[in-house]
Amino acid sequence: MSSLLKFALILLAAAVLTVIVRMLFVSGSDENISRDDNIRVRVAAATLPAGLLMREGDLSWKTYAKSQLPKGALVEGSDDAILYGALVRRQVAAGTPITAEDIIRPNAPGFLAAVLKPGSRAVSVPIDDVSGNAGLIQPGDFVDIILTQRLHQAENSLNAKNRLVVSETVVERVRVIAVGSEFQRRIDENSKPNRARTVTIEVAQRVAEAVTVAAQLGSLSMALRSFAVEDRNMLTDNDPLVKTASVVAWSSDLSKENQPVWGNDISRALSGEQDASAEKQPPSLTSHRVIILRGSQRQEQEFTTYAR
Repeated sequence: MSSLLKFALILLAAAVLTVIVRMLFVSGSDENISRDDNIRVRVAAATLPAGLLMREGDLSWKTYAKSQLPKGALVEGSDDAILYGALVRRQVAAGTPITAEDIIRPNAPGFLAAVLKPGSRAVSVPIDDVSGNAGLIQPGDFVDIILTQRLHQAENSLNAKNRLVVSETVVERVRVIAVGSEFQRRIDENSKPNRARTVTIEVAQRVAEAVTVAAQLGSLSMALRSFAVEDRNMLTDNDPLVKTASVVAWSSDLSKENQPVWGNDISRALSGEQDASAEKQPPSLTSHRVIILRGSQRQEQEFTTYAR
C-alpha cells in the first residue's frame, strides 16, 4: 500500500470521527436545552367534581415545554402549586392543568361559605382529644356523631342503675370542613396532630339544630367513616360525596343496629345487678278466707300470708 493511500485513509477516518463527535455533542446540547425548557405543572389526577376539597391523591404533575405552557398553570416549585385543602370551583377533567380560576384557597375570603353546599349550614361541635380521634380527623373527612349521656336516677327510676348511661349515633355521614381554625389537611405526615377544641361540620338547617341540642344533652364523639369510593364518576346514592348527613332518630329504619346502647347492654356487671335486684324483690301478699264452725255458729275470718 502506497504512502498516499495510507494518508488518504487516515484523513477519512479523522473526518468520520470528527462528524461522530460533533453529532454526539450537538445531541447532548439539544437534550440539555430541551430539559431546561421542560416545566412540570399541576394537573387533575382524576376528574374533580365542583365542591370537592382536594387531597393529595387528587393531584398529579404533567411536563410541558416552556413555549407551550398553558396560561395560568401552576408551576412546580411555587407556593401556588400547593393545593391540599383547596376547593374545586368548577369541574376539572382528568389530566387537565389546574389554574387559579379553578380553585378557592382556604385563606381566601368567603372560603367557608363557598365550601357549603346550597342550603347547608356550618355548625361547630366541641371535642376533646378522645372524642376527636386524638386530632386525626381532618377537613374533608366524613364522620358519624355519637352522643353519650348519663341520666339522673330521678329521671330513670323505673330502670335503676343499669340504664343510667346510654350511647347512640345521632347524626350520620357528616362532612368535616374545618378542625379548629384550619381548613387544610396537614402536608407533613410527621407533624403533630391538631389538638383543636372544635370541629366545624356541614349539615342541613334542621340537622344543625339537632346537633346543637345533642351537645347540651351530653358529650359528643366522632367516628371516622371510610372515604373510599370505586369511581368518582359513577357515584351511587350511598356514597358520602352524594348522600347528605341525616339524623338517625328521624330515620324510618328503626332496626336493632339503630337502637340506643344502654349500660346493661355491654356491662355484665350491670346485667347481674339487675338480676340480683329481681331476686331480692319482697314476696307478694296473698289473701285467704277461713270459715270457723262452732256448733251451730258459723264465722268467717280473713287473713293474709306471703306467697311462696
